[in-house]
Amino acid sequence: MESQPTRNAPAPRAQTLPARWYADPAVYEAERRHIFARDWQLFARASALAEPGDYVAETLAGFPIFVLRDRAGELRGFHNVCRHRAARILEEGAGRTELLRCPYHGWVYDGEGRLKATPNFGERPGFDRAGYGLFPLRVETWRGLVFVNLDLAAGPLADGLGDMARHAAPFPIEEYRFCRRQSYDIECNWKTYIDNYLEGYHIPLLHPELNAGIEFRSYRVENGERVCLHRANARDGAAYQGLWLWRYPNQSFAVYARGMNFTRVLPLSADRTRLAIDFFFADLAPAATAANEADMAATCRVVEEDFPICRAVQRNLAAGVYAQGPLSPRHEAGLGYFHDLVEAALAEPVGDLPNSA
Repeated sequence: MESQPTRNAPAPRAQTLPARWYADPAVYEAERRHIFARDWQLFARASALAEPGDYVAETLAGFPIFVLRDRAGELRGFHNVCRHRAARILEEGAGRTELLRCPYHGWVYDGEGRLKATPNFGERPGFDRAGYGLFPLRVETWRGLVFVNLDLAAGPLADGLGDMARHAAPFPIEEYRFCRRQSYDIECNWKTYIDNYLEGYHIPLLHPELNAGIEFRSYRVENGERVCLHRANARDGAAYQGLWLWRYPNQSFAVYARGMNFTRVLPLSADRTRLAIDFFFADLAPAATAANEADMAATCRVVEEDFPICRAVQRNLAAGVYAQGPLSPRHEAGLGYFHDLVEAALAEPVGDLPNSA
């Protein structure tokens, strides 16, 4: 594992978040607006947006958005919502478009989000197209990756990355080439999955292959600025070497001998979550295929081993008996830090979305 020191001591939190926070739709709605509408989110690979007209459209915690490279070569992000009657402008996924035309009534926008045409709308006194451009969002890139923030007043991405940039600095992540995305939908709250990711306490019982590849007694999680760094001594020949961290609120990042992967934990509702795992490798030549496939399969086996327990925990969190539990001072400092960040975010006042009219 990566060996640079972290700046912050483990969080002293003694108990978990309340169980209700994992099942209540009202809490999920608060998280959408306090966290996912205001934090920098990993969104796409810059290579997927290489040419003018390239776009990626996706729904982030219920917010439909897209990023487009405009004709001048700039990356621009918008809510995927027509200002007429709220139709989706671009289908989800990656593609290329010459024109941002709403498929419902044909309203047309340019690459800067300005409303350019309203065919057959008619004359309406006081109607000014300039007031009906697409709702914009912030877009920045970091080392070949595209991040978005729905809050136009948010600070720079460099601040949002926290210690991730420092820990990733020794690794040539720009040189790795995208290979494949693996997605999973899980019946649990997004925090249930992240709680599981942020501790190694369960490894001996749930992850036999991972447990065989590391010295479990050495396993620890260290809290830094908006990140939790996993450390363990890897046994000879094991794949679990390099960098292995989580970044608030919903991203994990692993770099190993032949490549790396990013996992985004995407909430779909109060009790459903999607994992999107993007795999990258230094070598995509046919001779490297077998090794790359083995690395991806090993990662997916470990990930899938967590699903049954996450589903079972989610059911029990929603059952109404369990309220809160104690956090292990040895193994669960990462959970404590995550819970502190969520609690602090939900305590902040928030009104309408920064883009809303």
